[in-house]
Amino acid sequence: MIDQASEEFAEQTTRDALFGTVPVVREERVWGFLDFSWVMTGLAIATWAFMIGGDVVYFLGLKAGIAAMVLGNCIGLFFVIISVLMNTKYGLEHFSAIRSVFGRHGIKPLIYILNFLVCIGWTGVLSVMFGRAAVHVINHLAGTEYGGDYFLVGLFGFLALVVSWVVVVKGPVALKWFNRFAAPLLTIVLVIMYYYVFKETSWSEMTAIQPLEPIGVKQVDFMMVVEFSLAGAVSWWPAQGNLSRLATTQRSAAWAALVGLLVVTMIAQTVGFMAALTFQDPDPTAWMIPLAGTVLGIVILLFIAFANITTISVQAYQVCVAMRQEGVKYLSTMRWDVLITIFLGLAVFLLIKPSLIYDHFFQFLYWIGLGYAPPIGMICVDYFIFRRQQLDVRAIFDARRGSPYDFWRGWNIAAYIAFGIGVGTFAALMNPITLWYSAPFPYTSATMASMVVSMVAYFLLTRFWVMRVGKGGYGG
Repeated sequence: MIDQASEEFAEQTTRDALFGTVPVVREERVWGFLDFSWVMTGLAIATWAFMIGGDVVYFLGLKAGIAAMVLGNCIGLFFVIISVLMNTKYGLEHFSAIRSVFGRHGIKPLIYILNFLVCIGWTGVLSVMFGRAAVHVINHLAGTEYGGDYFLVGLFGFLALVVSWVVVVKGPVALKWFNRFAAPLLTIVLVIMYYYVFKETSWSEMTAIQPLEPIGVKQVDFMMVVEFSLAGAVSWWPAQGNLSRLATTQRSAAWAALVGLLVVTMIAQTVGFMAALTFQDPDPTAWMIPLAGTVLGIVILLFIAFANITTISVQAYQVCVAMRQEGVKYLSTMRWDVLITIFLGLAVFLLIKPSLIYDHFFQFLYWIGLGYAPPIGMICVDYFIFRRQQLDVRAIFDARRGSPYDFWRGWNIAAYIAFGIGVGTFAALMNPITLWYSAPFPYTSATMASMVVSMVAYFLLTRFWVMRVGKGGYGG
C-alpha cells in the first residue's frame, strides 16, 4: 500500500513537472542529445523556414541573401542558447527562471501579453501555411483557382490545430516520438528539394537573378534581411527555454539547438530562398509542386505542411506551461487539455482572414524582435555577470514579501525601465509596420541595437541602484 502511494506520488510529481512549473529533476528529463536534435530538426524543417528564406527574395540576390541570413541567425541563436542554459541546469520553466530578473509578478506581462500574443501569431501563421498548402494541392489536382482567403484555407488550418491538440495534450513524450518519425523523413525531403532546385536552375543562373522589390540601397536591403533573420532566431527564445529544461544536460541542449535551429534551419531557409528566386514567388506553398513535379511535389508539400504541426504543438506546449504559474487563479489548476483547447481555440480567429497575418509575415517577425531582444540581453547580463551562473531555486518560488527575488513587491522596476529603453531604441531605428528606418539602422540593426542598449541600461541600473538598495538577492 505504501509502495503504491509512493508510485502515485512520483507519477503526480513528474506530471506536475512536465505539465507545469515544478522544476524537472534529472531523472524526469525525457530528451537526450539525439532526441532533442530530432525535436529541433522537426522545428527547423517546416514551411516557416522556407517562408523566411522566400521573403529574402524581396531584398537581396543569392550570395548577399545567404550571407545576411547566416549572420542574423548566428547572432540571434547565440544569445538565445546562452540565455536558456539556466533552464537546463536547474530544470526550471522558462518564465519561472527569469523571476530572478523581473520578479514574481514582473514576469506576468511577459507571459500573458507578450509571449501569448507572439505564440498566437505563430500558431496562426503555421496553421494558415498548412491550409494554403492543402488548397494548392486541390487547385493543382482539380484545376481550380481558390485564393489565399478561400474558406478551405481556414478549414484545413483548423484541421492542423486539431491534430496539434492531439499531439500536445500528451505532452513532451508525444513530441519526442512524433519527431523521431518526422524529423529523419523531413531531412530526406530537404535533400530531395535541393536536388530539384539545382535541376531547375544552376548556381550561376541563380546568382544572376535580381530581387523582387529591393529598397535600392544595398546596405539597407542587406540589414533588412539580417533584421528578420535575427528576429526569426530570437522568436524561439521562450520555446527553447521550456524545451531545454527537458534535456538531460546543458551541453546536449546547446548542441542540439545548434544542429537543428542553426544548421538545419539555414539549409531549409537557403533552399526556400533559391526556389523563390527561381520561381519569383516567396510563398513556398506556391512553388513546391512546380519544383518537383505533380506527384512528388504534392507529397513534399503535404509532408512539410504536416511538419508545421510539430511547431504549433511546441508553441502551444510552452505557452500553456508558462501560463500555469502557481498562485494564478484558475490557470494554475486548470486541466491541461482544457488549457490547450482555449489557446488553440483563440488561434482559430486568425483563420477568418488568413491573409491578414500570412501576407505580413516578415513584419510580424520584426515585432518579435522588438519584444524579445531586450529581455534576452538583460537575462544574459543578470545570469552571467551579476549572478555568476548561480540561481537560488527556493527563492524563485518564495512568494513572501522581502524574499530575494521579490524586488519591489514582486516587480523589478529597473528591469522594466531597461526593457522600455530597449523598445524605444528599436522604434527609433525602425518602424516594424511601415519599414521606415533611421540613418543608423543599416549599421546597427534594430533588434541587435535594442538588445545591446537594454543590456547596458540593465547593468547600470542594477549595479548602481538595485544592488545598492539591497534588492534582488545579489551577493547573498
